[in-house]
Amino acid sequence: MKIRFRFDRGEELKYIGHLDVMRLFERAFKRAEIPVTHSQGFNPRPHIVFAQPMALGLSSEGEFADVELDEDYEPYDFIERLNSALPAGVRVTDAKKVKNGKNIMAIVEAARYRIDFGLVPEKNIDGVISEVLNRDRIIVLKKTKSGEKEFDIRPLIYELTGGRNGGDSYFFNVLLAAGQENNVRPELFITGVETCTNSDIEILRMHRIMLYGRAGDRWLPLDDGKFL
Repeated sequence: MKIRFRFDRGEELKYIGHLDVMRLFERAFKRAEIPVTHSQGFNPRPHIVFAQPMALGLSSEGEFADVELDEDYEPYDFIERLNSALPAGVRVTDAKKVKNGKNIMAIVEAARYRIDFGLVPEKNIDGVISEVLNRDRIIVLKKTKSGEKEFDIRPLIYELTGGRNGGDSYFFNVLLAAGQENNVRPELFITGVETCTNSDIEILRMHRIMLYGRAGDRWLPLDDGKFL
């Protein structure tokens, strides 16, 4: 059977890399004695697929992964056993059985972030958002395997709101393209904001709120029934 589970990564673990996250879960499944299906061959690997790698410095409450199990588990029992084996800073918050065979990585099309930041010179945050949304193009340099290339991120900024936390701290709530076809990391989005507003932005905190797939004209979480 296959289970799709949602998990948090807190501030305590936001500087561990994606490979370490994978190893953390592999060990947790062993400690919890949850039998994960493995590939065949000389070097068998557990059948665990994460929806989207997590960048360093990013906390999250909307991560997803699929795991194939040799035995049938009820989602509640799965969550209880796995959380009992996970360290502080990572916690499974939901789990559902998966019936379709589509790869979870192919479903991801967008990610929502909250980005807290400082802004120099100080500007009206509504004006900053308007400047970004009114641009036809926002060109940034993006690193690729063949070097840096110009990249227009404006069509990949789907939603943008924001406000002031207080003092000289602000925040964006932004929905960006994510996944295998198009992907805009929050740092690249901030670079684009700096470019089109002629400002310097100090990122204070980046938090991924949710990963989404597309169903018609709606953005839906990866554990919505349409993707299971």
